[in-house]
Amino acid sequence: MLRNFVCITCLCFLVQGSARLQAQARGTDKAAADALFDEARSLMSRSEYAQACAKFEASQALDAGVGTSLNLADCYEKSGRTASAWAQFRETVSLARKAGSIERERVARERVLRLEPRLSYLTIVTWKGQDVTVTRDGVTLDAAVLGTAIPVDPGPHEISARAPGKRTFSTRVEVGDPADHVSVTVPILADEPLPSLAHTRGSEAEAPVRRDADLDMPRGAASGGGAQRAIALVTAAVGVAGIATGTVFGLKAASTWNDAKARCNPYPYCTERGTTLSREAAQSGNISTIGFVAGGVGLATFTLLWLTAPSSPNDETPLAFALGPLAIGVYGSM
Repeated sequence: MLRNFVCITCLCFLVQGSARLQAQARGTDKAAADALFDEARSLMSRSEYAQACAKFEASQALDAGVGTSLNLADCYEKSGRTASAWAQFRETVSLARKAGSIERERVARERVLRLEPRLSYLTIVTWKGQDVTVTRDGVTLDAAVLGTAIPVDPGPHEISARAPGKRTFSTRVEVGDPADHVSVTVPILADEPLPSLAHTRGSEAEAPVRRDADLDMPRGAASGGGAQRAIALVTAAVGVAGIATGTVFGLKAASTWNDAKARCNPYPYCTERGTTLSREAAQSGNISTIGFVAGGVGLATFTLLWLTAPSSPNDETPLAFALGPLAIGVYGSM
């Protein structure tokens, strides 16, 4: 019994000590928050809004309050950060309602309504079926946000997208003020280049590139026909790449156009989203046309060069043609 009494007594002292320490910590935080708030108000009076907003943010983090939240939202608005101000005023409405501050809730609601017509929006669209991680200004976005117009502060924004085994896509967009609407489409990410064949096997990594002497090929004078055929092979590769590009963007144009027509009822009376999709479909269609034209020219050039190449004894020497990521190689005697 005595031992239980001692334990309970010790526990009471510990609880009291912990509560006292927490109270002291809260008091210190409040004092720091008040000092930051006063400094932020002073900066606001001198129109130094960027520094003032940072001080208000720090004060709110230490000791959240309705007054600090209201001042922070006002600072955001004065510095041109309309989306941040709109979101902070909405937060102030919630805080004021919980605190029973009717007047501050009314003021915050009025500011929310006043800001809404000025909001600028940014829409980030990704290809259907493409699993990518998208960031805006270094902050990873939830997949549910993609394809939805989100209020953002006017000014430049960095958009990037990445996926395992793919090249990272990044772009910079400028959002205007007021009531600007900007859309960014993340393309299909290209594959990362594969490692060189010389590095795929242990001892082969040290092997030099084989030349004519290694293959016991004759070293006769350079053949004009062999060189012309090598150029023809290069133009063939360019042609195939153009056809592939035309096909990809043609499919994209068709898909985007179907989505646009679904938002135009009856056509051509479209929603804002439908108009945006129509423009994107036209752009993809233009790129597809250019790709097919370039591909056709490349294949036609290949045919002409190959058929008109002069023959010579050295033309019997085989040519090795290699096509890889961002590289085209022709090996052999020409």
